[in-house]
Amino acid sequence: MLTVEEVRALGECLNTTWGKSSTNPSSIKVTHHFEGDRLDLQTQSIVHFDGERSLNPQVIREREISNDIFTDVLKKVKADFKDAVGKALTLKEISRDDTVDLIQATSNSPRKIAYYRCLLRLQVS
Repeated sequence: MLTVEEVRALGECLNTTWGKSSTNPSSIKVTHHFEGDRLDLQTQSIVHFDGERSLNPQVIREREISNDIFTDVLKKVKADFKDAVGKALTLKEISRDDTVDLIQATSNSPRKIAYYRCLLRLQVS
């Protein structure tokens, strides 16, 4: 379990909004939720599907993009945490889920618009 100082330091490392600029090179934002010893990271993007056949390849591509973003964010958070506290941050993956939610689809057009969301749940120690 983290101490109060370590929780504060982790919160500052995760903060990319107030008083800090985002270092995420892509346009996909990473949001976080920290509760107890669990840290949730989530990405969300809008995806345009050309039809039923293109859904699976585009979901695979979005999954790879999200994984790369999570890797970059966690690498930066771990480095910043070590600089702030002098102790390594240990994170263990609990689960990783992704969803595709259609927001626009018509019978006249094969083009569909959807939200792609990926949730990474980690245990902090």
